[in-house]
Amino acid sequence: MLNIEVMNLEEKTLKFIKSVSDAFFGMKIYAGNSGGKDSAVLDYLLQESGIKYYSLYMNTTIDPPGTIGHIRKYYPHTQILQPKLTFYELVEKKGLPTRMNRYCCERLKEYAGIGRATFEGIRSCESKNRQGRDYIGCDMRKSMKGAKHIYPLYDWTDEDIWNYIEKNNIKLAPAYGLGLKRLGCVGCPQVSRKGQRELEFSLYPKIYIAIKNAIQRGMNKNRQWKISDLTKYDSQIAMDWWLSGKSMNKYFDK
Repeated sequence: MLNIEVMNLEEKTLKFIKSVSDAFFGMKIYAGNSGGKDSAVLDYLLQESGIKYYSLYMNTTIDPPGTIGHIRKYYPHTQILQPKLTFYELVEKKGLPTRMNRYCCERLKEYAGIGRATFEGIRSCESKNRQGRDYIGCDMRKSMKGAKHIYPLYDWTDEDIWNYIEKNNIKLAPAYGLGLKRLGCVGCPQVSRKGQRELEFSLYPKIYIAIKNAIQRGMNKNRQWKISDLTKYDSQIAMDWWLSGKSMNKYFDK
């Protein structure tokens, strides 16, 4: 019964992908490939559909080690894009990103989709913020120049994804072998699962140290920053605040 459900979902998704390709006839269609489980299923389905698309991996410079090697080995058709500034250079220049100030997403990921129609592995069940979307959305931000976001996996549940991966023996990035259930920027402040960021930094301590060193350099250069004043230029206090998920005012009781 389970295999029948997976096959029906696969058929529905393939029909959607092909209908999108027909609707965008004559236009280039892109696909984001982060190396994560949803991207893996999406790329498998895109390959199965037979449509023409251009696969892109945006190197955030803060993905789990081994991700780029995985992309190169299993997705040779995916082009790897390099950002103008690394995540660490951005922290040094702009401070630590927060849920309310996610400048890093724009600089390290979203730039690749400007003015383009892009297949993405976004799913409704991942978070409340991702619920209630259309299967195809037009990005209304001026900076995105009418970009189209296309979500073939929008109705897929976590169980659907894992069942499809098992059914088709899809290879996953090394991070999953360490017990992680998601693949994304290490320590991302958008992650709501309690203890997730701390777990990621325990697995990748060199990344934690690199971020800590970056904010230290940033505070030393930018004494006018609020975080510089509140921490007295102490990067450990800055990291403790960042991992708390609280606003500066609440954390420092200001």
